[in-house]
Amino acid sequence: MDLAPLFGLRLRTPRLELRLPRSEELDALREVALGGIHPPEFMPFTIAWTDDPELAEFRAYHEMRRRDWRVEEWHLELGVFLEGEPVGIQAVESRDFPATLTVGTGSWLGRRFQRRGVGTEMRTAALELAFRGLGAELARSGAVDGNVASLRVSEKLGYREIGGGTVAPRGVELHHTDVALRREDWRPPVAVVIEGLGACLPLFGLPSE
Repeated sequence: MDLAPLFGLRLRTPRLELRLPRSEELDALREVALGGIHPPEFMPFTIAWTDDPELAEFRAYHEMRRRDWRVEEWHLELGVFLEGEPVGIQAVESRDFPATLTVGTGSWLGRRFQRRGVGTEMRTAALELAFRGLGAELARSGAVDGNVASLRVSEKLGYREIGGGTVAPRGVELHHTDVALRREDWRPPVAVVIEGLGACLPLFGLPSE
């Protein structure tokens, strides 16, 4: 599938630009991840991908997500750039989007860029893409116990707890809290400019403009 239109998609907030990373930007984002995302004793992700000290599969993962893109199931892994500097990844994904009008989000942010409101701003951009850009009705997210920062962002943006379960990224079960945000409850805390979306709409299963 030709994903060329996605490289023209831009989400801009007061401080950030989110876009699909090109080859050299993937390498730069890998370096950010290698610089640390979380304390080594705590695994905030449902898959313990940061336990690989070389992050050898980093590029392959992003290439796989692009190669496997289908209208019926897509994963948009956007690079996050703070004043031009790569700082993390904000993902938006869905299955059967035109029927479900539901997205999921996930993200990571280099440790040296944390505690500066960047996580809230990048999630806001993703939610504006989902709700205002694509017409989603529901956005889902979640976090394992101990991932206070993620749950704080969700609470700040209006998500509500809808349940939970367990995950075992390192072989030990951890509780996972599931949260969701409905379109009618969405109040973006910062302005987001969306550019280049019209040409991308068929890739999300939507009619072109």
